Amino acid sequence: MIAAALIALGSYSVYSKRSSPQKTAAATRQKVYLIGIDGASWNLMRKPMAEGKLPNFQRLMQNESYGQLKSFIPTKSPILWTSIATGKKYKKHGIGNFVAEKDGKMIPVSGNQRITKAFWNIVSDYGLTVGVVNWWVTWPPEEVNGYMVSDRYRNGHPEKLDQPVTYPASLIKELPPVGTSMERYMEDRRKYGLPEELHPDAESKNIEMMVNSYKQYWSQDRAVRESCRRLIASRNVDVFGVVFRIVDVSSHLLWTYLDLKMLDELRAKDAAGNLTQQDIDRIDEAYSKIVGGVYQYADDILGDFISKSDANTNFIICSDHGFKFEDGRYGHASMKTPPDGIVILAGPAFRKNYKIDGATQLDITPTLLYLEGIPVGRDMDGTILLHAFDPSFIKSHHPTVVDSHDHGKRQQGQALSSGQDQEILEDLKSLGYIQ
Repeated sequence: MIAAALIALGSYSVYSKRSSPQKTAAATRQKVYLIGIDGASWNLMRKPMAEGKLPNFQRLMQNESYGQLKSFIPTKSPILWTSIATGKKYKKHGIGNFVAEKDGKMIPVSGNQRITKAFWNIVSDYGLTVGVVNWWVTWPPEEVNGYMVSDRYRNGHPEKLDQPVTYPASLIKELPPVGTSMERYMEDRRKYGLPEELHPDAESKNIEMMVNSYKQYWSQDRAVRESCRRLIASRNVDVFGVVFRIVDVSSHLLWTYLDLKMLDELRAKDAAGNLTQQDIDRIDEAYSKIVGGVYQYADDILGDFISKSDANTNFIICSDHGFKFEDGRYGHASMKTPPDGIVILAGPAFRKNYKIDGATQLDITPTLLYLEGIPVGRDMDGTILLHAFDPSFIKSHHPTVVDSHDHGKRQQGQALSSGQDQEILEDLKSLGYIQ
């Protein structure tokens, strides 16, 4: 009975803070905000940034380190954000899709299917405090040296789940309910210059589903944002990690507002193999005018964190992929090469005026661990972005390694069914991620 329960839960007791012996204390104890912006793409940020509409991004980029962040195929958010959180490819971390099969039907993946430690487990092992909010595939929440708000929180109705949505379970009482009034939603739409009517001239069932769900997506990130505000104010931690989705879901939808004449022209050129970089720059600029308001909203979210930072705070900002025009559409899936994401490293530990080259998603967790004075696992596929650190920091912080942060192999559990499954599957269908 006990063995069966451990398999179903993915042997969470093996990697809980309580049962995993604490290592030597972390060497540096840096204050770090790790902010994920799902789908953020430099090509769509350039115009609003040049127009001064993204002041918080500019503030962090000014005299700091930034560049492209290489993505991987398949560009599926559960896989990519778990790779970012572990420094490992999906065959090593165990999350391989949006869905899993259980009892002959497909249900959403769940965190107990992960077979290796994530950064929140590792920093907990080394005595640092950590807060995690809305990271992909974090339900059921794990016991950490701090708190975790799982990705199922954003769906609302926690009573539909037979496992808590937060660790500790009582934390849910401190968080806002998910949902916003139509009046507030329309006010936000006007504030950020989004189209007045979310009914594009495009015949697609997925587009129609996204249109109908867009208020829900906006409400979800609004609740995640407010949760971050409350938690940062009330529960100080060394490492705070969060993922926001609104840029990604908006980018899937709003390209359908592009001028149809221009779309038809560039689709024809693309089909004939005559699409030029100038053409791509032209449509990127046109699209950035439409989706730019969503980036302004993301910029305001970034401002929340900057307002709570001090001179000793370090920022790691990243996305799992970008968006590009290919095969007559904007997207990231089923493309010849996945569009790169973004990475910004800002704060006292990092170099100034440095362009990061060759960074991948797998490098984020090793870089975070080095920043905190924690050894990097030799079994990680990523590496420290050492060239982005200030030379004085490197001189006083020698990188260290261990064979692995895992104690034996974490047993992969079965995906867990819940009362939210159908809603989540419909969400994934609307975005074209599943059929």
